[in-house]
Amino acid sequence: MTTPSPGPAATDPVADLSALLGQLAGDPDAAPPAPEPPAPDPAAAEPVYRTVEAFIGDYLAHVVERRLASGPTSGVNWCPRWWAHPEAISRLYALWRAWETLRVSDPQTGMSIWWRDHLDPHLAALAAEYGPFSRCGPDKHTEPRPLPVELAPPEVLAQLPDATGA
Repeated sequence: MTTPSPGPAATDPVADLSALLGQLAGDPDAAPPAPEPPAPDPAAAEPVYRTVEAFIGDYLAHVVERRLASGPTSGVNWCPRWWAHPEAISRLYALWRAWETLRVSDPQTGMSIWWRDHLDPHLAALAAEYGPFSRCGPDKHTEPRPLPVELAPPEVLAQLPDATGA
């Protein structure tokens, strides 16, 4: 006698384990545990937003509620020309890709993880006192300034494990 296996939403781990132990013990009436449904492949899922610009304009700008800094008023630094800041575009692109991946790979808690592990730290870095938007405001964009860089002496680079010796 076999019993019908429950659907994915009604799986009982104890019953599944009992059935598996019964099978291993040679019980012909032991029902095999219901197979786990395959996990969705985040790479195969169609993105909700086709571009980072669509993600920011159609989603992020509408769900993030922060008071914006303006003059002496405290708040979050934001630049309307976010795309003109190399660090910002890199971070915002990463946020978009993480959002698209987590919504598919973890539909139960993925969005909470995205807010906690992705948006909150990236937004804090972008809007920080010394972040890329620090000299911008809701109505003002200031061109980014790259960090000053000097060429490293060859003897310093030669010490690195991937030195090519060129």
